[in-house]
Amino acid sequence: MINPIVDFLEKRKQKPLKEAKKPVAEIEQEFQIAVWGASAANRAAQLSLVSHPGKFSHPDARITPVLFAGEYAADGYVRSGNAKSGQDVVGNAAALDVYAFLSVVLDDGRSVLEHFEANSAVLKALLAVGEETFAAWRTAFLQIKAVDGGAKTHTNVKQVYFPVAEGYHLLSVLYPSGLMTEHRERLRQMKFSEATKAAREARRKELFHEQGFADMTGLLTLHFGGTKPQNISKLNSNNGGEAWLMQCFPPELQQHYLHLPKADFFQWLRWDADWSEIITALHKLLLTDYNNVEIRQYRQRRIEQLFDWVMGRAVLLQQQPAGWSGAEGFRLPAAQRFWLDAAYRESNPAPEQWQETITRSMSEWVVTSYKRFRKKQGDAVSLGEIEVKAFQAEMLGYAREHEEFLL
Repeated sequence: MINPIVDFLEKRKQKPLKEAKKPVAEIEQEFQIAVWGASAANRAAQLSLVSHPGKFSHPDARITPVLFAGEYAADGYVRSGNAKSGQDVVGNAAALDVYAFLSVVLDDGRSVLEHFEANSAVLKALLAVGEETFAAWRTAFLQIKAVDGGAKTHTNVKQVYFPVAEGYHLLSVLYPSGLMTEHRERLRQMKFSEATKAAREARRKELFHEQGFADMTGLLTLHFGGTKPQNISKLNSNNGGEAWLMQCFPPELQQHYLHLPKADFFQWLRWDADWSEIITALHKLLLTDYNNVEIRQYRQRRIEQLFDWVMGRAVLLQQQPAGWSGAEGFRLPAAQRFWLDAAYRESNPAPEQWQETITRSMSEWVVTSYKRFRKKQGDAVSLGEIEVKAFQAEMLGYAREHEEFLL
């Protein structure tokens, strides 16, 4: 039967053995349960188990450790108690190995810390130390959950005045790092799990996938702790100092206001996640040296997807009140006015080769946007007049097959 604690210490001593800064015999002695356990017990007071660390507000914030365990209630709120989340640890980052020890899970599924709390005979047997030593260690290790009398906040923690009947309460707003971590993990699984990767690959290859995948766009990344995230908390260190925020804008049930293009439709366009995905796929295609029927068909599909993406934005303008392009300050090219504004189209003859003009502008915009999009990576494939004409030919052919797209 494997002793999980011995296994834990065996793994931890591999690094000092590899570094070889001390004699092997000395390292082996340091990682005996009795020796290492005594050292860890002495350092346990340097750590505090918390649910809401204060250092997320400011690295120098010193507050009373808050260890809150909310009860479940069917109230519809995402809060402590209603959502599964772990606890966090703050204190001396050099003593985090103590928390790693207390987190070791024994054969019954409970952690070492839980066994200390239960004064477990199983843990006593695994540690193989005397009654007095075990009792002393238990007292020392359980200090990680101790809370000093009285609640103390800090000037570096954000404060909120909360009104009550005859005055106000001054609240200190703290970050629920356990919930933040659980939230990040769920998003990570949604975006990067093996199942999601398989579904994305199927979509890229235009294949059916039974499960499909969901995505969450518009995430904002917050950074805590700079180059030393471990100085904020253990969970913050595990997360690389990052927390992800979702958009909380109200739903857009209808288009209340659309900023209209005044000079050029294509300069008005703004990239989004769908456009980025299409242009990235096209970029990968441009990097290949192959030129067969399958590659050409794949490239054509991507060009058609870009065309459809542009058409989706054009439809928004075609649905605007007739005559919008003739308002003061608007100077769209004639071909674009004929394409996008019904009033102009009804009162003016079609500009010569207006469809060719539109698809030419569209092709030039695709090439220019591609170069800008890949500029940061510095790996853009060189595209010029030949590619512009090739893209235009494909777009024009696609448009003539689906004339309803342009008008």
